[in-house]
Amino acid sequence: MIGGMTAPLSALLAQLRTCRWVDLTHAFAPGIPHYSGFPDEERTVLYHFDAGVGTMGAGFLTHEYRHVGQWGTHCDPPAHFARGGRTSDEIGVEEMILPLVVLDLRAAAAADCDLEVGAEHVRAHEAEHGEIPGGCFVAASLGWGAKWPDADAMANRDADGTAHSPGWGVDALRLLVEERGVVAVGHDVTDTDPGGRVSAGDVPAETYILGADRWQLELMANLHSVPPRGALIVATWPKPLGGTGFPARAFAIIPAA
Repeated sequence: MIGGMTAPLSALLAQLRTCRWVDLTHAFAPGIPHYSGFPDEERTVLYHFDAGVGTMGAGFLTHEYRHVGQWGTHCDPPAHFARGGRTSDEIGVEEMILPLVVLDLRAAAAADCDLEVGAEHVRAHEAEHGEIPGGCFVAASLGWGAKWPDADAMANRDADGTAHSPGWGVDALRLLVEERGVVAVGHDVTDTDPGGRVSAGDVPAETYILGADRWQLELMANLHSVPPRGALIVATWPKPLGGTGFPARAFAIIPAA
């Protein structure tokens, strides 16, 4: 609505163009940070402009990409963890543009690399900014995006190989899903759960959020550039039939100051 009247879409687009747009996506390539149980990306030049370079021919440029669905900044649909859950192609496009809420927990994560985002962190955010509205996307900004693409820094493993990185707690996600009615969540770390839990094979937060028929974005970029409230997120990904995850392209639209 503009001026109390329904605006033409062209006017709405013109209004959006006055906003600040922030890319929330890391570019992916072989060697990027990823879940330790997954293989690295393999990229092959099939066709190249120059003869003899591509494995299949010449005249144009085409790559073959081989990587798991959970690669780079990516979307996890419910089916990734929940048997019978919605797959990537079953998430409707109406869920791909949402109000964006950012929990800025960078200072807390810097002080405690094993931080588990709890309901108390959500309520502290609400005490300052008001109750989180239903139908939104909530992202945890933990400062880990600044470590990209250093896989060792992001995993932050100790001498025993245990990872030390922050993540979500089930009580925070339960509050967001069951009391606030959020559509999706995201974070700038590799996994939903803190690294210590993942190293021990314990992933209750990811099990909960995907089992609750919500989708999530992992390894988000530039969350530090988005305000706690007022922005929109647009998140899209390819549509493999029965897909259980895929690299995503997400960005925020932030009202001009």
